[in-house]
Amino acid sequence: MMRRTAPAGALALAALALAGCGTGSDSATVRTTTPAEFVEAVRQLVQPAERMGVVATAALDESGPQPQAVEVDGLVDDVGREVREFRALRPGDEALRMEQARLLQVMEPVVSRVRAVRAILRSESRAGLRDATTQLLDALGEVPSAARS
Repeated sequence: MMRRTAPAGALALAALALAGCGTGSDSATVRTTTPAEFVEAVRQLVQPAERMGVVATAALDESGPQPQAVEVDGLVDDVGREVREFRALRPGDEALRMEQARLLQVMEPVVSRVRAVRAILRSESRAGLRDATTQLLDALGEVPSAARS
């Protein structure tokens, strides 16, 4: 599985640009997120958590291939990164800001359940994997279907 990564320096520069740092103007405005960028960010927000649901579901079949620790850890890292990036968005529209806040609230239990699935997948005993996977999928079900399409 290929993971999308970005150099730390590029991410730092992007964060500074979003914060308006280094513009040389005292009245620098923060760049707002366009509706199209917001829609794409919502899609990216849920992708790693959905992928963890797929990986965990596949791992329920003990005779099938089991996920590698690096893949599982990478998915958890990706979930955290996407939530941070989504939180950093600055939608210009009030309705999008409200949607952002609502999605961040809905993602809290998703993040928690992704971590719980990782703990079980990394343990020698897979006891509780079915329940943890079901809880993750249920939490993902709370994310509006429009966010997943």
